[in-house]
Amino acid sequence: MAPDRTSRGRPDRGRPEKNVSPERTECGWFLAVVMGLLVSVVALIAVFFGVAIYDYFVSAQAAFLGTLASVGSYLATGIGGFVAGRKAGRRGLIYGGLVGLVFAAAILVAGAGSPATVPLTGATLRKLFFSAIAGGIGGMFGVAST
Repeated sequence: MAPDRTSRGRPDRGRPEKNVSPERTECGWFLAVVMGLLVSVVALIAVFFGVAIYDYFVSAQAAFLGTLASVGSYLATGIGGFVAGRKAGRRGLIYGGLVGLVFAAAILVAGAGSPATVPLTGATLRKLFFSAIAGGIGGMFGVAST
């Protein structure tokens, strides 16, 4: 059987893909990232509420609570990346990573008070990197779940 000369091994851009629903393909990247950021904020509030309840009932050291809050914020970023990837239906690594970067930058600016006072140290860059990784992984899982 001769290969189809019109496709040449590339997908036909005129026809929609079979496994992607039309609602997800029409969603713009901006809406997907904003939805991921909103879900990240809600998830972060829930995580911090859980950390506060844990601290109330169990007397834990402050260093452990800081580590627990950091892991919780990465989890919230991953959840936001998942939502962004699922909403977009494609490019989950990019959209989830973007959610992670914007979310971590917003948290750092909110903690410092203004963008000019955010210290650019190794720890700050590490937090941005890990947030982007967590969001990207969540975004990949979000695209895979469609």
